[in-house]
Amino acid sequence: VLAMSMQITGRPQPVIERVLLSRVDFTATDVPNMLFSAAYLVRFGATRSALTLYRQASRLAPTRSEPYALGLKLAERLGDDDAIQWASTGILTYTWPSDYRRRHQLALDVAADTVTALKKVGKKQRAGELEEAVASARQRDLVVVLSWNGPGELDLQVDEPLGTVCHFDSRQTRSGGVLVHDGFGPVQRNCYEEYVCAFAAAGEYRLSIKHVDGDIVGKRAKLTIRRYVGTGYEQAHVHPVVFDSRDKVVRLSLQKGRREKLSDPLPRTSPEFAAARGGRRAGRRFRFGQPEQQQGSGRGNADGRVGYTPVVSMLSEGVANTTLAVVSGDRRYVRLTVDALFSSIIDVATFSVRR
Repeated sequence: VLAMSMQITGRPQPVIERVLLSRVDFTATDVPNMLFSAAYLVRFGATRSALTLYRQASRLAPTRSEPYALGLKLAERLGDDDAIQWASTGILTYTWPSDYRRRHQLALDVAADTVTALKKVGKKQRAGELEEAVASARQRDLVVVLSWNGPGELDLQVDEPLGTVCHFDSRQTRSGGVLVHDGFGPVQRNCYEEYVCAFAAAGEYRLSIKHVDGDIVGKRAKLTIRRYVGTGYEQAHVHPVVFDSRDKVVRLSLQKGRREKLSDPLPRTSPEFAAARGGRRAGRRFRFGQPEQQQGSGRGNADGRVGYTPVVSMLSEGVANTTLAVVSGDRRYVRLTVDALFSSIIDVATFSVRR
């Protein structure tokens, strides 16, 4: 509000930026608030300061997509080739479960346009550095694709060496693994599961393949394993999987993984991705109930029954007090907003479960 009032009254742009940046003093390690502050800076025309905040946020949370995606737009607008390299390589380095191919293609297009522009003005060395950075960002330690034909459905689960598990209900792990596509029949182009790990840990990986439902043509599937993608020693192997039983296990080893420890806890799933994940199997009763009505997670059985796992939530009772401090633009005053919350649990409904 203060920044808007100063803009209306015609105050200098550097002063308005200083007011907006004063908010960051209290949120220097809070990535969501930093992104919020950067968005306000863009709104008030402080594009370069916003870009600086996005780069700072990416250092605090390198696996989040927002700083790179939003920063790429600003870097392209400013024509900053160094910022374009940071944003495009950041997008290409990581793989997110939702719409990552479109994001990667956009980053490649922007980087290619920048390389062309640099070569036109005679900066061939800088253009070569950008091309090398993009090529390095596209390297992947491990890529696994399970494909099949027919109206049936297969599920791929990957047990990673550091103890994490990547599967349908946990599509992104702290070991860097991402289940980027979870497919089902009968449409052929959708009959595949894809697991990608850009920075994988060295060790043994256990691939569990489950025949969930429906018919698989020939009761066979194809498992394609690619190691060290984008490097000079890339390896690719294709393994046939014969379903003489509903569950199959394949083990593979990775000798030169680039990951040594687990990453920081992942941010909460965005509402858009949660809605997409919940709705992608609409009409398939064997797998899900109505996501909007259930309070828990569910996996179905082949005979049509749906099982639910209850989610235990914490309820607060008593008095809670929050205080917000806002520093004025000239840093002479501090405005305190105090909010008290009184809550109590008035009723608890119990019920019995029949087994």
